[in-house]
Amino acid sequence: MEDQYYTPPPVPEQKAVRMDEIPPLKPNNWLWQSIVVTLLCCIPLGIVGIVYAAKVDVLYFNGRYQEAEAAARSARTWTLVGFLIGVVALIGWISFLSTGSMSGYMDKIIENSASGYNF
Repeated sequence: MEDQYYTPPPVPEQKAVRMDEIPPLKPNNWLWQSIVVTLLCCIPLGIVGIVYAAKVDVLYFNGRYQEAEAAARSARTWTLVGFLIGVVALIGWISFLSTGSMSGYMDKIIENSASGYNF
């Protein structure tokens, strides 16, 4: 006979898994570009770009898509600013060398910082 006091165990609550929710595409993290800018152009701004670039993948794979997008935009901004500063500095350096005013500029620096001892 059946046990009249028997109650079946509770059925665990199941969350509905929706297969139609597709995450957005992973944004470009700008990591290799930030490393190149750090090595060749502007170290401080390149390092800031690397820090933001490293955050992009972590945030994306944790499901924090909006924050990943924001970190990608910040990495892009810092990397491009560092690159532009490096290009401007390179153009300035080349113009100093090509016009011949670099030697006069260096002579003024030496004269202004001379300690009185000429070797």
